[in-house]
Amino acid sequence: MPFSMTGMGRASGTIKKPLIKFDVEIKSYNHRFLEISVKCPNCFLPFEDDIRRCIQKKVSRGHIIVIIQQDREILPSRVEIDKSLLHAYLGLVDQLKKQHKISGELNINTLLSIAGLIKFSQHRADASGVYKAFKPILEKALQAFLRMKHKEGENIARAVNKSIRLIEKHTLGIEKLIPKRNEHYKNHLLDLVNDSIRELNEERFYQELLYTVDRTDVTEECKRLLSHIALFKDAFEREAHPGRKLNFLLQEMQREANTLSVKANFLEISKAVVCIKEEIEKIREQVQNIE
Repeated sequence: MPFSMTGMGRASGTIKKPLIKFDVEIKSYNHRFLEISVKCPNCFLPFEDDIRRCIQKKVSRGHIIVIIQQDREILPSRVEIDKSLLHAYLGLVDQLKKQHKISGELNINTLLSIAGLIKFSQHRADASGVYKAFKPILEKALQAFLRMKHKEGENIARAVNKSIRLIEKHTLGIEKLIPKRNEHYKNHLLDLVNDSIRELNEERFYQELLYTVDRTDVTEECKRLLSHIALFKDAFEREAHPGRKLNFLLQEMQREANTLSVKANFLEISKAVVCIKEEIEKIREQVQNIE
């Protein structure tokens, strides 16, 4: 059963050390390839690749957005001063005083207000422990996300299966109409000849008839169309991520339908071809959302 390319899953959970609640949301949109965007707290930045790998194991196509939020900041285990920035700032103050004879003294509040002077950081080991405790929450959101994709895939499958059955039905109907169409051509040519000349060269007449029938014969197109339908059904039922293959097969089905439309030149067949094209277009719209 194919998966829809769109879906959404959420999960929340609390870790004990430190006591923090996390909310995770995973959502996806249609995309030709797999693209994963991760928006997470700073402490999880070193683990973005691992988060992406978790998604890649389960998803093959789509633009995936992972949003991780926490109810409070994780207290940093290390506070540092950017000494190079501090020295540069103090040097600039001394220079201004000497060159422009500016008076005044620096105080601690002024120094602390310098952007980037104070650095807060988490030890890798501490961050790893938090991420390890958080991982089950991510997995829970991922499972909810996949369930929705699967459910949406089931809805798509029902619509696609209905259309593919109709295409198969109309194609088989066209095969049954071929003898009737050939007989129609024969009678039509006979009427034309009888109206134009009194004496009919029967051998030449049948040569022309065979040439016309062969030039307008759609038997091979029907066989190829039925073959594409069989391959489509097999990929749709058996493959987990058949999106690209289904798109290719739809192009081939459309090509055969176009040829049928040109060669048929028979009202009942033309009507069936129009129905086939309509159903192919319906499937094409649905397949755009299949992973």
